[in-house]
Parts: sequence; C-alpha cells; structure tokens
Amino acid sequence: MWQEPIPSQLYHEDSDQKHQHCKICNKDLLDGEPYAIQKVFKNYPDQDKPQTLFDFAMCQSCMNEARAELSKESRQRIDAFMMKGLHQLEESGENPESRYSEQRCTISGAPLSEVKEYQMMAVCQGDNLLDSPVSLSDAMLEKIQELLSPESRRELNRFTENNFGWPPELKKALVDGDLILL
Repeated sequence: MWQEPIPSQLYHEDSDQKHQHCKICNKDLLDGEPYAIQKVFKNYPDQDKPQTLFDFAMCQSCMNEARAELSKESRQRIDAFMMKGLHQLEESGENPESRYSEQRCTISGAPLSEVKEYQMMAVCQGDNLLDSPVSLSDAMLEKIQELLSPESRRELNRFTENNFGWPPELKKALVDGDLILL
C-alpha cells in the first residue's frame, strides 16, 4: 500500500489544516476509517496560483452511500472510463504519482496550470494518503459528466442540494455539468 503524508495542497481551504470531519455525517476522519478529500480549483488569468472553489472530505460510509445512489450503468461507465485512462497511463510508462508531482491531469496529461478548472481527489486514512491523488481537468470532468444517466444527474443534484450549502454559482456549475462529485 502506498502511504505518504497528506500534502498541504489537500488541507481544508478555510482552516489550512487537515480535514477533521466528514462533510455529510460529521464523523471524525482520524478514527481509522478511510475517507476521500475532493477539491475543485479554478485558474484565473490574472492570478499566479489557482483558487480553490470548494473542498470537502467524506468518510467511506458516506462515499459508498452517495455512490450507491448513482445508477449501476453510470457507475460502470465511470469506472470503465477511469480504468481505461489509468491503463493507457500505465502503457505510456507514466504513473499517477508522476502526473501528480508534475501537476498534470492524471488521465489526459494536460498541465493543470493550462486548464480552466480541475478537480483533485485523494483517498486517505488518518494522516496519510492511501494512494496518489488523482487530478482531472475540466475536459475529463466533462467526459465523465456525459457518462451519467439522467437519473444519476438528478441524484447528484439532489445530493449536493441536500448536503452542501454552496453559493448559487457553484450550484449552477454542478447542474450545468461543469463539476462532478466522484
């Protein structure tokens, strides 16, 4: 198992500390159960570093529950898309760790500094990463969005509406398919 300390890039944006609680159930994330961190970044032309649009962490139980709400077909299509991308990455001789350290999209290889928006996800346990973080460019997120059934899109909208108090522009981005919770 690949274990590294959680990098500060994945810390909670508001506190600049490691995420402590699940966004959904408020469970202590340091109790030993795996959890996921997701952050969405936007590059602005007049700024030298990306701005975090939002970030959160979810315990494995809540992740599994949220994922189970997606249609089976949507889950299978997303899993196949990700597995194909990771397989192609492996065949190229690269790996997710190198793409992460080079700040490139895990699937497409696009430099993250050159995309409009990107999403970073990491599976953690306690204070450590369990695997290399995965970064997806806005183009890859759009492709994943296209794999969702209408039922899954409605469920994602319901899930975000019920669990996140996001401002209207972020809600619109989720509904319009610019961002996706994985």
